[in-house]
Order: sequence, then C-alpha cells, then structure tokens
Amino acid sequence: MNTQINQSNQHITAKEEPDYRQLYEELQVQQQFTLSHVSHEIRNPVTLINSFLQLLESHHPELKEDKYWGKIMENMDFLKTLLNEFSSFNNSGKLNIQELDLSELLENLAVSSLPTLESYNVSLVLNIEPNLPVIQADKTKMSQLILNLLRNSSEAIKTEGIIHCSLTSQENYLVLSVKDNGSGIPVLYQEDLFEPFITHKQEGTGLGLPICKRIAEAHNGSISFQSVPEKGTEFTVLLPIRQPL
Repeated sequence: MNTQINQSNQHITAKEEPDYRQLYEELQVQQQFTLSHVSHEIRNPVTLINSFLQLLESHHPELKEDKYWGKIMENMDFLKTLLNEFSSFNNSGKLNIQELDLSELLENLAVSSLPTLESYNVSLVLNIEPNLPVIQADKTKMSQLILNLLRNSSEAIKTEGIIHCSLTSQENYLVLSVKDNGSGIPVLYQEDLFEPFITHKQEGTGLGLPICKRIAEAHNGSISFQSVPEKGTEFTVLLPIRQPL
C-alpha cells in the first residue's frame, strides 16, 4: 500500500514539474514577435519624421546653427540605430549558410575598420593562422559579429590603445579572439553582459553583445570573455569547423 502511494506521489510530482526549456523557448518566440511588431510599428513614423527633418534642414540651412537642432538629429540617429539593432537581434538566429573563408572576411573587415579606429587613436594588430579551413557560416552574420566586437573594444579604450584580433584553430573549432587594453568591465556588470537591453553606456542600446551571442550560438558555437577592470577585456568566439548533421 505504501509503495503504491509513493509511486503515485512520484507520478504526480513528475507531471507537475514544468518543462523549463519549453517555457524558455516559448518566451523567446514571444519576445521575437513583440520586437518585430514594435520595430515595424515604429520604423515607419521614424522614417517619415527623419525625412521631414532633412527636408526642413535643406530649406532652412540656418537650423544647423541652432544648439537644439544638433540634439534633435542625434536623437533621431539613435532611434534609427535602435531600430536597426532591434531587427538585427530579432533575426540573428536566422542563417543563410554557405562556405565561408573566415580568414579572408576578418582581414577585409579589419582593413575597412582601420580609418575609424585610427580616428580614435586605436591601433589594430591582426594575427591569422595560415591555411585555416573554410567553415559553413552566414557571411553577413559573421561580419556583424566581428564588427560588433571591434566596435565594443574601441569604445572601451578611453585614450590611445591597441586591439589585438586573432583567428586560430583549436581541435575542431576556429577561435576568434578580440582583445583590448581598455577600461575593462566592472565586476558588477559582468554577470548580465549578454542580457539584451541592459546597458551601462550612455549611448548604448544594450543589444550589441547579445546579438554576438545569438549569432555564435546559431552557428553551434559560443562566446565568452575575460576582463580585468582598468586593464582590458578579451572576447573569445568558438566556431565549429564542421557543422553537425
């Protein structure tokens, strides 16, 4: 009798235990739908307002001299950036897989980023292991991940600094590393670093690093970091050389 009761209790407990993975996936879907809807509803009026502002400026060039006009345009640029980040975050898990030479892509992106980095007195040191294999990846998403990490590092460098960017192989993975000698990440902020919409930057959207995380994970890879406050931060992305079947 006691055995039957115990078995019955175990059965009830097992049935009542929630499926946390399923709940998480449902929340993710709901979040994506909400972001998509909000982005769509806001984008049209923002585009319209921006067009009218540009038209107004073209008809009244003296507006550029007004101290408030610059603030208006700065906030408009931030809104457009935020909407683009919404879209990027929402679509970061949707991939167009193709054969990709990540070495070539990284080199091209590094070269194109040099003028911007140099304008901030930031040097870029690039180290790519020779003869790395091609991988199956989304070129656009990989470009976004790399550029986000480079931008994040450059923003962390307060004055003259150096970003070390490397691509190597380790067993069955390509290892992308972006390391800076900037201000580092305060310990208090490290726990929620990859959480969306959480930012401690004055002009940040809180989506740059979460986008990187979603892109890496969509490729069955991972992203991690090591940071020492006031000494610098290193982000490491692992990408499988061969995608699982």
